[in-house]
Amino acid sequence: MRAVQLLEQSQSALKKHLAVYIFILFAAQPVMDVLSFWLDELGMSTLPSLLLRMLVLAATALAGYILSERRKCYWYLAAVCAVFFVLHMAACFTAGYVSPVSDFTNYIRVIQIPLFAFCFISFMKADPRAFRWVKTGFFISFGIITIVVLLSVITGTNPHTYEDTQSGILGWFSTTNSQASIMSMLTPVLLCVAYRAKNPWVLAVIAVLSCGQLYFLGTRLAYMAIFASTIGILFVTAICGRADKIKYGVLLLVAAISLICFKISPMYEHQMSYGQTMQEKQGVLNSMSAERGAVTLTEEEQAEETNLDKLRAYNQIYVYYRSDLVQRFGVEKVMQNCDFSTDVSEITGARKSKIMFCSLLMDEEPFSSRLFGLERDTMVYKGEMYDVENDFHGIYFLYGIVGLILFLAFLIYFLYLIGWALVKDAKKYFTLDAGAFGISLFLALINAYNTAGILRRPNASFYLSVILAVIYYLVKIKKYPETEKVSGKKPLFALWKKKSA
Repeated sequence: MRAVQLLEQSQSALKKHLAVYIFILFAAQPVMDVLSFWLDELGMSTLPSLLLRMLVLAATALAGYILSERRKCYWYLAAVCAVFFVLHMAACFTAGYVSPVSDFTNYIRVIQIPLFAFCFISFMKADPRAFRWVKTGFFISFGIITIVVLLSVITGTNPHTYEDTQSGILGWFSTTNSQASIMSMLTPVLLCVAYRAKNPWVLAVIAVLSCGQLYFLGTRLAYMAIFASTIGILFVTAICGRADKIKYGVLLLVAAISLICFKISPMYEHQMSYGQTMQEKQGVLNSMSAERGAVTLTEEEQAEETNLDKLRAYNQIYVYYRSDLVQRFGVEKVMQNCDFSTDVSEITGARKSKIMFCSLLMDEEPFSSRLFGLERDTMVYKGEMYDVENDFHGIYFLYGIVGLILFLAFLIYFLYLIGWALVKDAKKYFTLDAGAFGISLFLALINAYNTAGILRRPNASFYLSVILAVIYYLVKIKKYPETEKVSGKKPLFALWKKKSA
């Protein structure tokens, strides 16, 4: 009886201060990133920032559990995560466990995604105003990030996105791809909220600051996010009947300037530098190939070459360019994995090399490793980490087929909610908010597929969790009016329906 009374009191207190907690939670994300950056920069242990993240996660999980009306869901999630990790540990022991503590820490980084999603769903169920607070939270995070970036530039302490070309503005943040992912997820929501403001200057300021950061970050995906966000919001507002010529002009102008300035962007500068480096390497490789007389072979003779012939001919090339992989797995396995290619990008590309390393490593381990994954510390060779730079590949190598299926099933559920809502009643569910968060989810998945910047990075995965929770809220929790008029204009859905009739 006393426990029930204490729980009710806790619920009441949490509901009363829920807005404050959500704001603190969003403010804490970039602050913890800055703390981690400076600890690393000063040569100190990043353990304090890790412990702080764990504390924030634990506090949020407790708050979500207390506010939830369906606490069994939290127990089901805990049971699935616990059983899977036991099986994962068993597979790691079979292969030879190096560091269980480090392995568990990495696991927490992944399972925080569903846990944070559950918590924010509980928050928005407990108080419908939480959705508005979440959008405000996006601005809080964005404001702190913007201030940090400006301070890094003013003080001359910006570490640069690309060290080789000394280009790109990263700010006091440690991981380029994670920061690009965060800004990519924030921007559509920021533009959506700013678009609703009566004064077009609000949209102009937000568009310049958010898209400007994406531009100066300098990654290809960040640059793409500028157009996905601006053109995406144009499309969504047109569908929802919220067209505004002045605001459209603002968004188009930002997109046009970004396009015009393509050849002076940090992204273009880095790509040109990288391309030149690859050309030089390819030239060296071609000269090494010429030494064996390959240039004298006709196309038919080259086609008839056996793998053994190629193994003998290209041995020197692979030993020269991929000595680390060759020493670890043998030249034949490495060459077979590259399909005996003489394309320098296939042989020396960092992302492909890391996938190759983990793939060959997986081949050496027992079948249980394919099911439940490898320990991350086994991916270290001669002091270099070969953990892959693609998140979905990373989930497979770290947690096996079963782990990848479980994680994809979790994500697919939210994609199903989107599809179900649009099929059931697109006019009702396709709102400006839904479109903006849909664009954010799209950009998050693109970043996860192409980089390791989200699913295993707690600073970025936090925002993915929030986006997923918002999708659930918009489909399953939010109450919609039967009719909604916006500035006297009818949504395109309504016009289309009228024409069809």
